[in-house]
Amino acid sequence: MRIAFAILVLAVSTVAISPAASAHHGNVAYDMSKLITVKGTVSEYYFTNPHVQLLISAKKEDGSVEKWRGELNSPNIVARVVGWNSKTFKPGDEVVLVGNRAKDGANVLRLEKLLGADGTELYPKGGNGVSRF
Repeated sequence: MRIAFAILVLAVSTVAISPAASAHHGNVAYDMSKLITVKGTVSEYYFTNPHVQLLISAKKEDGSVEKWRGELNSPNIVARVVGWNSKTFKPGDEVVLVGNRAKDGANVLRLEKLLGADGTELYPKGGNGVSRF
């Protein structure tokens, strides 16, 4: 009876943690062969788990606006590495996102760098050696 109960607990535990384990995708969902650069203004900033996200509006050459999302590491790591918090960015801040685009063509970048409008490196601040994602 104990063995059957142990197997049942193990099976339920495995099923329960499977979605969380597969949800963290690392760099598999991104085209790691090239970097994309997008300049725009912050529309939303989320300093929450699982990844810090920066949503921007980027003006295209034809004048239309395109929405982009940049994903960083967890808030814990970003706070330790560069000292960010939930108030670091606000709507209207100008930024430049540099990262790998989602393989499915969505306007989503796995950020390698984040620059201020003046070119100041905001993340990762001088190649600090911290692996991202």
